[in-house]
Amino acid sequence: MQAEITFSENAAGTKVADIVKIFQAINPIKKFQHFIEESDWDERFLGYEKYMNWFFYGAIFASAFFFIPVCISIFIR
Repeated sequence: MQAEITFSENAAGTKVADIVKIFQAINPIKKFQHFIEESDWDERFLGYEKYMNWFFYGAIFASAFFFIPVCISIFIR
């Protein structure tokens, strides 16, 4: 049976390094939160609605074009 040994001086160093990584990850999250709360992204988003509708209509058509032969082959069996 093997036992895992953790030395205290090594554990303290890794905990400090992990805290710095956590704070670095929080900064982009706060920037994104500020962008969502303070900017007019939703109004600009509505300006592109027409183009996005055509894109998603195309995506729906492409997926239907892909899956219709699959469905037909399943039902023929």
